Amino acid sequence: MTASVAGVGVDLVEVSRLRDLLARRPAAQERLFTAQEVACCAGHRDPTARLAARFAAKEAVGKALGTGVVVWREIEIVGGGRQRPHVRLHGTTADAARRRGVTGIELSLSHTAVHAVALAAALKEE
Repeated sequence: MTASVAGVGVDLVEVSRLRDLLARRPAAQERLFTAQEVACCAGHRDPTARLAARFAAKEAVGKALGTGVVVWREIEIVGGGRQRPHVRLHGTTADAARRRGVTGIELSLSHTAVHAVALAAALKEE
């Protein structure tokens, strides 16, 4: 079977904006990220830069699916660093992806101290 691209999304985040948001509203972290995402980033020198990459990834996935982000925690970014990042969809977001025929999502993340970027490609089998 071959796969085709059903949609592509890209997003760029300023790390300082996410850092400011989390400082002003600590509850935002729980609304935006799963416990596993937070734990994956926590052991690094600058966890916020890694969280910003995951935030960008969630936006990029929403764009690739054509739905936008409905529930932040329904788009979970797993892995990263030494392990290739991948996407787990949950709830209504997973249902929307299935209805659109999406069978997988390819993801690429990168970040510096200033910016985080993500590219997502939603795939469907032909």
